[in-house]
Amino acid sequence: MILSEVFHDIDPIPQNDGPYPVCAIDYPEAFVRAMDYLRALMKINEHSERALELTAVCLRYNPANYTTWWYRRQCLSVLSSNSLQQTSVNDADNDNSKTVDIDLNQKRGDIRGCVYYDPKRVQDDLKLASQLGGSNPKNYQIWYHRRSILEHAFSS
Repeated sequence: MILSEVFHDIDPIPQNDGPYPVCAIDYPEAFVRAMDYLRALMKINEHSERALELTAVCLRYNPANYTTWWYRRQCLSVLSSNSLQQTSVNDADNDNSKTVDIDLNQKRGDIRGCVYYDPKRVQDDLKLASQLGGSNPKNYQIWYHRRSILEHAFSS
């Protein structure tokens, strides 16, 4: 993923440690750029496929970053909701349109309320979490993410 091409319409937001950082961390340049774009997407509240992919890039550099996992769950929820809404529109011609609309209202991927995750996205996300946790099976953020995803997947 060439970040400057994918995010040509976004101005990256660099990390601001202030004028006198206590302990500056020497991050790899690729990680710095990815996080700069992630901060920009979070600021404008974009929950898109490219935002989801960017969280995967950032997590490959730092799988213990809680904020990145949190934002990933937000993207998954919104994208799953969009898929559900698309299904509702496609099914509107069927006799089941009332059932679909009720289902949509019950499972809307609203990040402030009920959360819905598309089963295919859950499966893909659990694979990513397993890959990222391979070298450190005690990574709390990965386990929290897994639990959160599965908790919502089984409760919806």
